Amino acid sequence: MFGRLFIRECRQTARSLIYWLVVLVLIFDFTTQLGSTEIAEKPKKGQKEYGLKLSDDENLIMEATLGSLIEEYSRESYRTYPIGFYKNVTLNEKEDKRIGEIIKETTGISGREEAEKAVDDWYGAKREASGGEAAVMMTGVEIKPVKGLSYERFEKLMDEVDDILGGGSDYAESERGAAVPMTYEDAVEEYRELTEKDRLTGGYARLFSDYMVLFLGILPVFLAVTRSLRDRRAGMQELIYTRKGSSAVIITSRYFAILTMVVIPVLALSLIPLSQCLKYSSAAGISVDMLAYVKYIFGWLLPTIMIVTAVGMFFTELTDTALAVLVQGAWWFVSVFTGARGIGGGVYGWNLIPRHNTAFNWKGYQEGFSQLVSNRIFYGSLAVILIAFTVFIYSQKRKGRYRLSWKGIGRLKKQI
Repeated sequence: MFGRLFIRECRQTARSLIYWLVVLVLIFDFTTQLGSTEIAEKPKKGQKEYGLKLSDDENLIMEATLGSLIEEYSRESYRTYPIGFYKNVTLNEKEDKRIGEIIKETTGISGREEAEKAVDDWYGAKREASGGEAAVMMTGVEIKPVKGLSYERFEKLMDEVDDILGGGSDYAESERGAAVPMTYEDAVEEYRELTEKDRLTGGYARLFSDYMVLFLGILPVFLAVTRSLRDRRAGMQELIYTRKGSSAVIITSRYFAILTMVVIPVLALSLIPLSQCLKYSSAAGISVDMLAYVKYIFGWLLPTIMIVTAVGMFFTELTDTALAVLVQGAWWFVSVFTGARGIGGGVYGWNLIPRHNTAFNWKGYQEGFSQLVSNRIFYGSLAVILIAFTVFIYSQKRKGRYRLSWKGIGRLKKQI
């Protein structure tokens, strides 16, 4: 029974216009973001630059963080992401005075005029060093701390700054850092990690997953909602309720059909970057992991597809409306902006959309791996729970015990 219904559901999904629109969006996402991916070349001595890396030097971290604080203080506006969304913060007189006191204690700079001068002097020195050109420095303003400032005291004061700004600022513990230019040796080590530890395809499979998960965090809900509402629109609901198949078989066959039909185009698209990696590895004599993309699709992307589809089916069956699109849309929006803070990888947290927008940073991936696994297991388990509730609601409807009363809010009302 399950196999027959599963095949039927897959065929119905394949005949859906919404499904092919989803496929087109995935293709557009891939071609615009990854279609022309260039495999990283081995670094050569004498290159002008090798990129940037995060430093763990406490003095550099203090210089970069204090430079950012003084620059924002001079502008009288601060950039924060309290819940993942950008927020421009302006302070009242009391808060502004306290920030000024912290700056004076940490750098010796007193008042906004001195802060503005310090920023102008820093940019002036950089312009002079670059031969008079106004170069944009990716590392940002750097201001040396006062002599004798301990790192512990610095951390305590930056935590206070973050609290004053309402959280989500660059001064929070998880965001403080300093970017420094990589040396040739750093670049060679990064390349070695990509080609030996990640076996090339591992790094690019993560990058592929990073771009794909952005749209897979929202698109499957449209398939789930349209499938659940299709029978009602066609007036087939009562007929389906009388079928012999159990509610669990009917719901799970629909669920697995949607998962399968979404995963198929993702697997197909992954063949393109895989072929690029194989072509490069053949010329460079590198051993690759042929199954890397499959592993990441099922380990990284599938839990997101599962929970998004489950949300669509649960809320549609619960309310007999397209409410799930609104619910998932809001969740997706928050997740995208929240995930942007960890776009470099290694900071996965509990976000629905874990980010790792680089083929490199193998170390960050390893450090955050246990959290990523917990994240993926959590969403996969939550999806199973939601589908179980969906089966229960569907079975009660088939027995005529419950119907939905929608008057401003949705609620189940027992039918006598």
